[in-house]
Amino acid sequence: MVGVAEARVDYRLQRRIALSKLSVGNRALEDPCDAHPLLIRAAKHLGEPRGEKCPVCHDVELVTLQYVFLLNGPKSQGGRVVEAARLGKFAARYGDLTVYEVEVCVGCRWNHLMSQRTVRAPKRRAAGAKAAGTARAARAASEG
Repeated sequence: MVGVAEARVDYRLQRRIALSKLSVGNRALEDPCDAHPLLIRAAKHLGEPRGEKCPVCHDVELVTLQYVFLLNGPKSQGGRVVEAARLGKFAARYGDLTVYEVEVCVGCRWNHLMSQRTVRAPKRRAAGAKAAGTARAARAASEG
């Protein structure tokens, strides 16, 4: 069961700009490598490998985290890290979501917001429609 992505904001262009400023010396290395300790902890234990080396230290493989916030509901239910493969199930259970994808290097602490997207919960069939469909299927089986 996969949720439907409705809207997406991509931050890859801003990432390229930040890396180009770093490479020409317009920024100190500490500026982009300022990941919060809790972000580093989440990356170590829950991060999904990206398959590419860090663009800053060129030593450690980057990982991705999907931070999920509920669109409708208590704010205490937000800010969870959810595996990308489980986003659809999470949306089906809790409703529409805002998902922030963050890339992190646990070596030099580089981090960057890659995208923000809305994942809509799958449409559920009404209980009456499901019961009517089941009754029709039972009648057809008994007649045929």
